[in-house]
Amino acid sequence: MRAVIYLLLMVMLVTPALASDWNMFKKDASHSGFTIDTVNPPLTLKWSSNIGYSTDSSPVVVNGILYIGSSYGIHAIDAVSGKEIWKYQTNGFVRAVPAVVDGVLYVGPNDKRFYAINAKNGSVRWTYTQSLDGYLSSPAVVDNLAYVGSKDANFYAINILTGETSWSKATASSIDSSPAVSGGTVYVGNRNGVLIAFDAVNGKEKWRYDTGTEIKSSPAIENGIVFIGSNNGVIYALTSDKGILKWKYSTGNNIEPSPSVKDGTVYVGSKDSNFYAIDSATGKLKWKFPTSGFVTSSAAISNGVVYFGSANNVIYGIDANTGQLLWSNSTGGKDGDYVTSPAISGNMLYAATHNGIVYAYASSKEHTPARTAGTTATTAPVPAGTPESPGFEYAAIVLLIVFLVRKRAAP
Repeated sequence: MRAVIYLLLMVMLVTPALASDWNMFKKDASHSGFTIDTVNPPLTLKWSSNIGYSTDSSPVVVNGILYIGSSYGIHAIDAVSGKEIWKYQTNGFVRAVPAVVDGVLYVGPNDKRFYAINAKNGSVRWTYTQSLDGYLSSPAVVDNLAYVGSKDANFYAINILTGETSWSKATASSIDSSPAVSGGTVYVGNRNGVLIAFDAVNGKEKWRYDTGTEIKSSPAIENGIVFIGSNNGVIYALTSDKGILKWKYSTGNNIEPSPSVKDGTVYVGSKDSNFYAIDSATGKLKWKFPTSGFVTSSAAISNGVVYFGSANNVIYGIDANTGQLLWSNSTGGKDGDYVTSPAISGNMLYAATHNGIVYAYASSKEHTPARTAGTTATTAPVPAGTPESPGFEYAAIVLLIVFLVRKRAAP
């Protein structure tokens, strides 16, 4: 009995650490952008770290270490102190967001190589050299395969155990889009404006949808629907099984960030300097929030708050239900030092700006729903939902303990 209780208590202690990993672009392979970790505004800057090189990459955080790409290569930074642990120099700019799985970091820079790097010490485990051009696409890693698109117009599935090609497919155009994986299918867009669905195991094409314009945005998936933006300012909602259009919504300019999706709402920014919340079932606008610069980042969602960055060096925290501003912070950089996509780990939010500075913000203890004066969403508030929290995990663990104790005590 003591052994059972001890084991379950250890699981309870480990669970929060596991939940707080943000280990690839948009948190997970489906690109939801949502975490159960709670980050409550207003946030307080805990540290900032100048990595010394410009960055278009976004941070990931695994086991207390932050990883980010730059014009130098890859940097590993202590997520608590902001001190650099190691860095690895590549032969090209790492604009993609790394993926870290089972102690290995995967990323492709602009030097035609795709790397597997020991996440602890920065040593290279293997390099993949089949691409004829560099990478802008951020990898998604699922079931021992790293999926990534290349500027050589090919889409690759790389076996992470061997560093060899599992399968590859030509798409006829350069791929900036980062793939999303769900239900045995991998989805990716290309610069010809085509969203393609491949079988994740064998690479067989399942369907394609032509938007008629360039795609730099990356897909996100929820409840059997794929959402993606395009350079004509339109966000599309397609059925994940057949690629049938359910709806589309037009903004005023290019959509390059990836949509984030949670509880029936799609969140995405546009170069028209607005951030949108759209009903995922109907395509109707719930609210839009005006920023003072075009929206450069994809959003991270925590406890009913949507966090994103803009080209005017500002990080925003917006009420997910009403579109009201809860918190913002100017990083103080010059125009053009845009904010890349934030990551959330534990009670911390991490973000970076193009000038190579990484920021770590700590959560307040309690959610502050008060609206910041002077900033309004352009539509009426929608009904408030119930904020997500990790409490259900602990409830499940407690129930499991009770079940096992009773089972053990039964004659």
